[in-house]
Amino acid sequence: MDMKKAAIIIRDPHQQYEGLRTSVGLLLAGITVQMFVLHHEIENMDEAYRDNMAFLDDIGGQRFSNNSENAEKYGFSHVTIAQAAEKVRQADIVIPF
Repeated sequence: MDMKKAAIIIRDPHQQYEGLRTSVGLLLAGITVQMFVLHHEIENMDEAYRDNMAFLDDIGGQRFSNNSENAEKYGFSHVTIAQAAEKVRQADIVIPF
């Protein structure tokens, strides 16, 4: 069985935690995950979000953002919208938030 690749696209600031939790769940199910936080900075970087984000990193998830604050403050890989779109096109599953 081929491993599926999922792109989690988080555009709604109020859905950031749900998008992160979905990313972690998919990784635990054996699906490769790329999480994209687009157009905004992480709204509430509390301990729970930080812990889940660290777990996502530990189990092989990738985090991208077109917001430079997320790259500078929280360790996301910075991408342009064009770069993000190319990565999303390569995904088998796209889940928007």
